[in-house]
Amino acid sequence: MIKDFSKNAKEYSTANSKLKIAIVKSNYYPDLTENLEKACKDYLLANGVKESNISTYTVPGSWEIPLTVKKAASSKKFDGIITFGIILKGETYHFEMIANECARALMDISLEFNIPVTLEVLAVYNLKQAEKRSMGKYNRGIEAARTLLETIKVLSKL
Repeated sequence: MIKDFSKNAKEYSTANSKLKIAIVKSNYYPDLTENLEKACKDYLLANGVKESNISTYTVPGSWEIPLTVKKAASSKKFDGIITFGIILKGETYHFEMIANECARALMDISLEFNIPVTLEVLAVYNLKQAEKRSMGKYNRGIEAARTLLETIKVLSKL
């Protein structure tokens, strides 16, 4: 069971039961992005988010994540959006272009639509780094869910 980091766990869980969360993930390295998604969903469910309120959208690659996130944000159906992708450094500049533009676009969407977007599009130098961040205690899916819930909580007070 994943721990709740909130001081007021019951109240936190009740508030979370109303949240609608979108997950947008890349189809590249599907075993890794599925691990990220599973850990994320486990955390969300353990912290009161209803399974029926979590929608997952799978896109071909990390380049396609921002457009899908923008569509989800503009629909006004979601309280927050989580993104998962794996971008491995190769021998060309392509890695930097995709990683930088994806991150920039997601921040722009978050600010434009006033919705938290959690970035876990992992830009890594090798497959071992990607595996470490998508499995076990370092699984960034848990961090994505925790960060999103905490951000929504802070924003609700403003």
